[in-house]
Amino acid sequence: MGNGNENINDDKSIKEFENMVEEEKTLEEARINAEIYVNQCFDEIAYNNAQSCAVKFEQVLDIAQHDLDFHAAIWHASTVILPNLEVQVVIDSNNKCHVSTGSAGYVDFQINPVGMRLPIRCWIHTHPFGAAYFSGTDIRTVSIWEQIMETAYVLGGKGHYGFWTNRKPKQLDIYKNNSHKETQTWNGEEE
Repeated sequence: MGNGNENINDDKSIKEFENMVEEEKTLEEARINAEIYVNQCFDEIAYNNAQSCAVKFEQVLDIAQHDLDFHAAIWHASTVILPNLEVQVVIDSNNKCHVSTGSAGYVDFQINPVGMRLPIRCWIHTHPFGAAYFSGTDIRTVSIWEQIMETAYVLGGKGHYGFWTNRKPKQLDIYKNNSHKETQTWNGEEE
């Protein structure tokens, strides 16, 4: 016969499991809210910028991806709506915004982004730990996509970001307080 401790341990395990399920549910809701927030901010900035153009929305270049307010919205999603998790934004050739969220140190698309059209106008992602630079994974990403991706940003906080363009495919210009600080370069052998 048991002394009743089995029931106490079982109750504790059940409670821990219920808490874990609730935390996962809350995190999933935060991911959805972050994606909605970024898309809404993009739409607002993009449509305001496009109103004065006499061409189709899809043909307007640089519609929102270079807007510092849009970068601030992405950073907010990464660090306030989410608990310091990476957020990735891709602006496709039709000026559609595709958003995904990841872990504290990595992000990709969990589901293939439906309707994304190449070439990619801009790829933006956050480093919520607060450092704007290209990691080895980031370098591999721009190296693979450089023929069909125009620009990229890595956000490391307010006024701290890196900017990459396929015109200079082996360098990232890093800005602090919105002023050029340094240039990160690579030769293609980075891991």
